[in-house]
Amino acid sequence: MRVLALMATLGAALFSHASLADDNSKVEKQIAESLKSARPDLILQQATKVEGQALYEVELTSGDVLYSTPDGQYFVYGSLFKSTPGKLVNITNQRNDAKRLKLLASIKEKDLIVYKATGEEKAVVSVFTDVDCGYCRKLHREIPRLNELGITLRYLAYPRAGVYEDQARTKFTGSFKKIKSVWCDENPLEAMTQAKSTGFIKENLKCEAPIEAHLALGEQFGVRGTPAIVLSSGELVPGYMPADELAKKLGI
Repeated sequence: MRVLALMATLGAALFSHASLADDNSKVEKQIAESLKSARPDLILQQATKVEGQALYEVELTSGDVLYSTPDGQYFVYGSLFKSTPGKLVNITNQRNDAKRLKLLASIKEKDLIVYKATGEEKAVVSVFTDVDCGYCRKLHREIPRLNELGITLRYLAYPRAGVYEDQARTKFTGSFKKIKSVWCDENPLEAMTQAKSTGFIKENLKCEAPIEAHLALGEQFGVRGTPAIVLSSGELVPGYMPADELAKKLGI
């Protein structure tokens, strides 16, 4: 009898799980159709039910997040907060940090330009950068201080002008050529310093540098400008931050 009862319980659980999956699939379809009808440029990647609420977190292929009613008739753009004793918890930020954390784990260090901490490594930050960005240059000048504080800095390429100047995709932008030349240099660390201090770098586009992949990754991270600093927790810090202030934020 116990075996039969257990089998019945398992069967009910499996049925319930399948039913929830079907319900979620129907909601996703409804939300996707509503988005397509109103804004064909907004493409649903996935919809996830907010725990305990008649609300769905809607992730778009652009990386943006909306919140929707199950019927897809009402949408909210912005952060979702949960009230807890003594504070409001930003659920959207928590979710985005977790997503960026997974993306960080997918990055191969060989594809980055890395300035290692001096002595004991106490923290690692990943920075989306552009050669011609003024605040990127300012942050770069602080790398010796960051390294001295035990912070390793890893660069990803993010040429703000994009890859191509024309729709025919036949001519590269100046910022793309500069940053790819840095990645293709025999000594990319020195090349980065030269490019950021002078604005010039000998053109070299004859390597398989991951510039376009980094740009696409930046979109997934939610990068909207440079420098964009990503902490090892997944938190995104938009813009420049002085070395000592960054160290303090990292708990150093």
